[in-house]
Amino acid sequence: MITSGFKLTENTPMGIRHIFIQNLKYYRKKAGFTQEKLAEAIGMSTSYIGDMEARERFPSAETIDKIAEALNVRTSILFDDKACPENIKISFQRIYGKSLQQELAGRILKDIEDVCGLI
Repeated sequence: MITSGFKLTENTPMGIRHIFIQNLKYYRKKAGFTQEKLAEAIGMSTSYIGDMEARERFPSAETIDKIAEALNVRTSILFDDKACPENIKISFQRIYGKSLQQELAGRILKDIEDVCGLI
């Protein structure tokens, strides 16, 4: 069993590892697999799957291929940032979050000025 030794944290930006983990969880659940059932299907321990999903391990290329086969998805879909709802949400927030915040702040300031100007 080979791992990268890299530990993801909650503050890790949405990189390829984060995308993989979110897609793994999504497609595992969509396939109706528990961590235990997936572990059995790919010949790994349940704790290994749990560690992956907890961002404490990253699988080898061989293991990723086994996961995709077990889940009946293309390997590439596990790395697609638009493949699961959680990743789409994060991408949207990253792309549009600042501009929406600025737009709302501008509207609020205008409303405050309008109200204060009427008094």
